[in-house]
This record gives sequence, C-alpha cells and structure tokens, in this order.
Amino acid sequence: MVNVIKIPVDIIESPDSYTIIADIPGVEKENIQITGSENSVSIKALRYEKNFSSGKYIVMERVKGVMSRTVKFKNLINLSKARATYHNGILTVEIPKAQNEFIIDGYFKILIF
Repeated sequence: MVNVIKIPVDIIESPDSYTIIADIPGVEKENIQITGSENSVSIKALRYEKNFSSGKYIVMERVKGVMSRTVKFKNLINLSKARATYHNGILTVEIPKAQNEFIIDGYFKILIF
C-alpha cells in the first residue's frame, strides 16, 4: 500500500483570485503535477530518494514518495488563466475566480514556470 503524504498549504483569498502556497521541498519541477476542475485544484508530487548502498538507516524522517493535496473552493475558478511558479521548494499557484464567464466542467493541467 502506498502512503500518500498531505502537502502543507496556505490558501489566500482576494476579491478576484485564490493563491495556493505549497511547501514541496526536494522535488524536481518535472515531478509536480497540478490539475483541476471548475471549483478544485489538485497538486501531486513525487519525491525520489537516492539509495545509499553503504550502511543502514538508523533514523529515517525525511519525506519521500507520493505527496498530494486537493483544494476545493466555494467559487468557480478559471483554470485557463491560472499561473504556477516553483522556486526553492515552494510552489505558488495563482487562480482567478470566474467572473461572469462560461466555465466548462472538465480536467485542466496547469503548467509550472
């Protein structure tokens, strides 16, 4: 069974948008996936760990494996205008609220810059 770790986030709401700030240290940008629908965003990350062949672990506390988090919003969101950046282990996703726009319920992927 795979143990999925919950990604810690801060969520900020402004009148026109939401901002998700997620701590995902030690993960390459290529191993982070952000998807969403009309009122939710999901973040999934995979952290690989280099195997150390000499010796055995005495303490193993660092997170590795699959991490994820899904955030549901009370307002509809416009994922086609969402932006994401990843720097020094911090993922920031800015998502505009839908403003009198026709939103098609579907699956969207957000690119990370």
